[in-house]
Amino acid sequence: MKKISLVVLIGLFAGCSDDTQSTGITCDTGEVLNPISRVCEPGRTGTTPNNNAGDDGLDGGTDALEEPDLPPNPFLDMAADVGDNDRCSAALDSDQDGLTNGCECSLGTDPARPDTDRDGLLDGQEDKNSNCRIDPGETDARSPDTDGDGANDGDEVAAGSDPLNIDSDDDGILDGPEIASGCMDPTKEDTDGDGLPDGIEDFNEDGMLGTCVNRVFAPACSNGESDPCKADTNGDGTPDSDEVQYLGCRPEDTANLVDPQLLVNNAGDYKLALVLGVPSAPIAGLNAHGFNDATSGYAGFVASLTTPAAATTPELVSNHIFSQVRAVFPSASLRSSGRRTTTHDGFQAVVNGVIQLSGGLRADTVRNQILGKLGNAAVNPTLAGAFTTTPANDPILAVYQVVRRGATYVITLATVADSAYSNAASNAGYRIDDLTGGTSVAKASETLEDECVSYRVDTKAKVDFIWVLDGSGSMGEEIAAVRNFAAQFTQILQASNLDWRIAVASGSCAGIDTDMAIDPTLRAQFGSGFTGTCPTIGFGPAAYLPNGKLCDTNQANFTTDVAKFTACISELDPSQHALRNAGEHTVTMGAAAISRALPRSDTNNTKIRTDAAVVVISVTDEFDDHIQSKMGWRDAGGAGETPNDPTLDPSFDSAKLDMVTQPFIDYFLRPDVGATVFGIFWIPGTPCTIASEASAGIHRIVQRTGGTAGSICQADISTTLEQIATASAGIASGLRLRGVPVAPSMKVKVGQVSTATIIDWTRSRADGWDYDSIVNRVLFKGPTPPQTGDRVVIPYRRWAGSVQQCTSNSDCPREQKYQCVNGVCL
Repeated sequence: MKKISLVVLIGLFAGCSDDTQSTGITCDTGEVLNPISRVCEPGRTGTTPNNNAGDDGLDGGTDALEEPDLPPNPFLDMAADVGDNDRCSAALDSDQDGLTNGCECSLGTDPARPDTDRDGLLDGQEDKNSNCRIDPGETDARSPDTDGDGANDGDEVAAGSDPLNIDSDDDGILDGPEIASGCMDPTKEDTDGDGLPDGIEDFNEDGMLGTCVNRVFAPACSNGESDPCKADTNGDGTPDSDEVQYLGCRPEDTANLVDPQLLVNNAGDYKLALVLGVPSAPIAGLNAHGFNDATSGYAGFVASLTTPAAATTPELVSNHIFSQVRAVFPSASLRSSGRRTTTHDGFQAVVNGVIQLSGGLRADTVRNQILGKLGNAAVNPTLAGAFTTTPANDPILAVYQVVRRGATYVITLATVADSAYSNAASNAGYRIDDLTGGTSVAKASETLEDECVSYRVDTKAKVDFIWVLDGSGSMGEEIAAVRNFAAQFTQILQASNLDWRIAVASGSCAGIDTDMAIDPTLRAQFGSGFTGTCPTIGFGPAAYLPNGKLCDTNQANFTTDVAKFTACISELDPSQHALRNAGEHTVTMGAAAISRALPRSDTNNTKIRTDAAVVVISVTDEFDDHIQSKMGWRDAGGAGETPNDPTLDPSFDSAKLDMVTQPFIDYFLRPDVGATVFGIFWIPGTPCTIASEASAGIHRIVQRTGGTAGSICQADISTTLEQIATASAGIASGLRLRGVPVAPSMKVKVGQVSTATIIDWTRSRADGWDYDSIVNRVLFKGPTPPQTGDRVVIPYRRWAGSVQQCTSNSDCPREQKYQCVNGVCL
C-alpha cells in the first residue's frame, strides 16, 4: 500500500496589532483573553501571587495570561504584559522558541509560549525554516496533532513515526492508537515479528487487545483478536501465525504467485492477462491477439480499434459493436447490455455484455467473423485447439467488454456455447467473466506487483431487494416468469451466503408531488412543470400501491418468505387483477420506494436495514412514464409519433435525457442509499417484437448505477433473472480486494475455526470461491461457505498503482460502490 502524507494548510494571519484597547471579545467565567493570540484561555491556577493581585511579581504581567507552570516562567511573563509594545517585535524572541515575536504573530502562534499547541515540540521546531508559514513537510505549531491520527506531534517524533502520515507503517492502524497502546511500534507493520501485520491482529484498529484489561489475554475478552505485541498471544507455544483463529497474510503467501500469460501490443497500447497455457497469437494487419481455450470451450480476441466518431460513451461503442455483430449474424439478440464501470486506469467501460447468436455454429469461426467485421480485415489465426459445431438448440454467446480511450477503444470478446458458459461446474463461465469484467486489460507499459488481504468472517452480508413491476395489461407473461423464478432467485441468494430480504412495489404513482412520505428532492422532480406525470387515476379505478409503497400482502413488506414474495408478484399480475393499474413508473418509483424505506432500521420490516446493500430491479415492457413525459416522447404506434425505440428517432436528445435521469442517478448513488439498479426491459438499439417501447431512460439509470439490463424481448427471461441474482450477490457480499488483481493469479485459503484446519479453497461457481471483477470482491458459493469466526486469506498479483487513494467517498467510483477507507478506495 502506498503511504499517504497529509499536510494541513491554514490561512495565515495578515499581521499583528499592538492595540491594547477593548477587543469586543467576552470570555466565559474562569477564562481570560490572551492579548497576543486573541483567544480566551483558562485562568491561571496553581501559582501563588507574591506581589500585586493577579501578578507573580516577576514583571508586572497578569498571571492569568501566563503559562500555568510551577514555578512561573519569566520568559512568558516578559511577552505577556498587556502594556508591552514588543509583543510582535521582529527583534525579540521572548519565549526563546527559535521564532521571533513578529514571526509568531504572522504565523498565529503565541509569542508568550515556546510550545503554543503544547504538543511537546517548540514552535521553532515545527516551523523548521523559520519563514513564518507552514510549508510541506512541516507540522502545524498551532495544532497538537497535525495529521489527525490521535497522537500529538511531539509523541510521534519521540516514537519515530511521521506526524504528517496517519499510518506511518501502513499496517492499517493509525499511529495514535499504536502509540497509546504502550507496546505497539508505529514504525513497524509487524510489531512482534510473528508474520501477521498489526492491522490483521488488531482488526478493529483501536490499539487494544479486544476488551482485555492490561492486555492480559483471555478468549472471552479478546473478541477474536490476537496481540500485535506478542508473537504467541495465548502462550500455548504455537506462534499466532500458525493458529487458525489468527490466520493472516504472511510473506510465503505471495512468494509463489505465478504471473498469468500477458498478451502485449505496444501500438494498440494494451496488455491482457490470460490463463497460462491458452494458445494465443497476434492477428496480422490489426492491433489484436486471438486465443483459443478449446479445453474450456471458448475462443476469443483482444483488439485496439478506432472509435466511431459518434460513439462518445462506452455505451455507444457497445451499441456499435452489437450493430456490427448483427450485420454478420442478423438473428443476434442482446441478452445483457453489460454494466458500466471505471477501470483502474480511469477509463469508462461497459463490461460483461452478452450477445446471443443462434446454435449450430463454432466458437472459433464466430470469433473470426466478429473480429473481421469490427477490424475490417480478414481474420483466420493459426491457433491450436479444435472446436465443434454446437447443436441447434445450444446458442453461441459473444461475451465482451469495451474500454473507451478517446480515439480508440479496446475490446475483449469471447465466444462460447451457452451450455458451457452457464454450467456452474465448468470453468468456462468464470474464465470468460475474468476476461470481460473490466480488470483483465491494462496499458502496455503497466506492471504487476504482489498483494494479499486477510479477513475475519464476522457476519453474513446484508442485501435488501426492491422489485418494481409494471402491472399493465401487456405484462402478463413477464410477471408470470418472475413469479415462476421466485424460488430459484432466493436459492441463488441463499447459496451466496447472504442475509437477504425482498420487497415488491408497483410502478404506480398518484399525486406524488404532495406525498410528504417522499424525499422533497424526489417530489420536486414530479412537481413544477411536470404535474401530469403521476395521474391520480390510471387505467383502473385507482392507482395500486402508489408512490413506492411496498406490498404488504400477508404482512410481506421486506421478507424472506418465498410464498409472500410470490403472492406480492401475483398482486400485480394483470391476468389476475384486470382492473388494477400498477402503472409504468418503474424506475422512478424504485427511488420513491427507497425514500419510504428510509431512515434505515434493523427492527422495522418496512425499512432498509442499517448495513444492507440496496438493489432495485425494474421490470417493464414500456417507457418509464415520468421520463417519457419529461422527454416529450409519445406512445408509439400512431402516425408521426415517436418510434418504439426513441434512440432511433432523429430528434432524440441524449443530453436532455442525461438531465432528466441525473437527479434519480444521484439519488440512487447517495451515500445513505448506495443502490444499484438492474432492469429487464427492451434495451434501446436492439430489435424487439414483443415489447411496446424501448426503455432508454431506465437503461441510462441502470448503466450509471453499476447495474445491468436484461432484454425482455427474449422468449425466456429466466437466464437473465439468474444473471441479475448472481450479480446482486456479488455487489452485496464478498470480500473487497485492495487494488485491481489479475484474476488468474488469485488464491484463496480459509482457516476454519470449528475444525482448526487451513484449507486451500477451490474456485468453483457450484461450490467454492468466485471473483466478481465488476465490484472487485471475492465471494463464496455452495452449501458450505466460510462461517462466522473463520479467517480468509487472499494473495494475488495486481496492476501496480491500481490502489486508488482518496480523502472521501466522492473520490471513489460510485457505480462500483467503493468507499474511502483509511485513505484508500475499498
